Amino acid sequence: MILFLIGLYGFLGVHLTRVIAPGFRERMIARLGSRFRWMGVYSVPAILFFVLMVIGYPDAQLSTIVFAEPPTPLKHMNSLFSPIALVLFFAGSLPYGYLQKILKHPQLVGVKLWSLGHLLANWDVTSFILFGSFMAWAVIVRIAAKKRPPAAPKTPSALWDGVSVLLGGAVTGWMIMGGHLALFGRAPIPGM
Repeated sequence: MILFLIGLYGFLGVHLTRVIAPGFRERMIARLGSRFRWMGVYSVPAILFFVLMVIGYPDAQLSTIVFAEPPTPLKHMNSLFSPIALVLFFAGSLPYGYLQKILKHPQLVGVKLWSLGHLLANWDVTSFILFGSFMAWAVIVRIAAKKRPPAAPKTPSALWDGVSVLLGGAVTGWMIMGGHLALFGRAPIPGM
């Protein structure tokens, strides 16, 4: 459980840099001379903590406490939320589209949906810690983002929304066809 918690809270902590230390990101970009160099430096600890979280997860699941078996309809809600969350994840990562214009931060909306769906479908301590922490992180980051000055207006392109739908659909298909089972040891849809 310790390795999982170090990985989880390290990963989320790295992704709270703009909230915890406002201006730090901008100072580092100026010091390194490029946003892409900052992304490289920033990615190293994020990837390290993510790997620790993934490696520690199976051990954490072995020692978890299961509260109850959730009702099947709640598990099916997760099956509905996750594909939408994946589309929104990509929409927040790609150039500006209408999903970004409407939702402001579609990636954070996607993380909240993903977290909620997984909290509904998994009633054990490890899952509550994992998905509850991601939910709390998304809420904190969204509140902090509202306090920042608005970005310059951009012209949205439906092309990027289409790419988001294609990528989200492709990852969903891969997860259903065995990716989720291979990665996490559980079928993504009850009864599969």
